[in-house]
Amino acid sequence: MATKSLKSKKPPSTPSPPPNTSSRSSSLSSHLAMIELKHRILTSLSKLSDRDTHQIAVEDLEKIIQTLSPDGITMLLNSLYDATNNDANKPAVKKEAIRLLYFFCATHNESAASHLTKIIAHIVKRLKDSDSGVKDACRESIGQISSLYLRGEGSENIGPVVSLFVKPLFEALNDQNKGVQAGSAMCMAKMVEMASDPPISAFQKLCARICKYLNNPNFLAKAALLQVVSSLSQSIINTADALNALALHSSNLIIGKTASTINALEAYRFDKVR
Repeated sequence: MATKSLKSKKPPSTPSPPPNTSSRSSSLSSHLAMIELKHRILTSLSKLSDRDTHQIAVEDLEKIIQTLSPDGITMLLNSLYDATNNDANKPAVKKEAIRLLYFFCATHNESAASHLTKIIAHIVKRLKDSDSGVKDACRESIGQISSLYLRGEGSENIGPVVSLFVKPLFEALNDQNKGVQAGSAMCMAKMVEMASDPPISAFQKLCARICKYLNNPNFLAKAALLQVVSSLSQSIINTADALNALALHSSNLIIGKTASTINALEAYRFDKVR
């Protein structure tokens, strides 16, 4: 009787996971990490209002920014924007959130460049805040950000970068609130003053625009705007360029008031540096 050959049975194979399981797991991990990050940011921002926890919160937020991954940039910026926009927040919270916008730019210089338009526009909008400390924070942050990005007179792209600053600032100069106008003028003066390598040609073009506001009888913050003229004069180095623009576009402001200007120029006559 013929015997039947016995076939060896293979052990059942373990079913392989669906191909998208690993990607789902990674996506879930990223989502949870973003939730945790947002919680850390909001918790630290809330601690800024308490004097006892303020400095600890500042240090925590700076550490978060220093270790921030590209995925968390938008979340961080939106949290800082919300903190400054919330009228319920104390000035201390708003001031620190505005400063941290500069700190973010300084820490992530290249990554921040693509967000610069929104960052600057947001800071300028906070000039409407009634607290003078918040306005001072706006001025300082604009100046510090200027020191980071307004450098290189010979750069082909410097003109558009200057526009990122001056466009929202000139829009604020058109506001009918004297405080906003003055705040914008202070920011513009600080922007010019803090530029690392002043883009002279771009700054020279500002003189005529500034003079139009000085000639405008409806402009309320002319005293503050004169600080911009002063900063431009120092930045452009050749003081005569700024004075020439002032004379061409605002002659009515200097007629009969030339003595002090001439005295100042005489004082600088033999000083090559000044």
